[in-house]
Amino acid sequence: MDVAADAQTLAAASNHAAFNIANALGPWLGGLAITAGFGWTSTGYIGAATAVGGLLVFAWAWKIERAVQDADAGQATCCS
Repeated sequence: MDVAADAQTLAAASNHAAFNIANALGPWLGGLAITAGFGWTSTGYIGAATAVGGLLVFAWAWKIERAVQDADAGQATCCS
């Protein structure tokens, strides 16, 4: 919400949409695993894989944010 500036409603709606997509993705992937014959216990592995995937997306976004902040800080000190 901090980076949304004047579009905070759009940012909130996008956040809810991403949450709903994630809520639908888990059962869908679990259903695919069960249908493929991996059994009920495979859904735990699917859940763990999606959690790791979410952590990777978080780490990637965090790295990009830090790079942008470092670039902004470097630009402010070099050109003053």
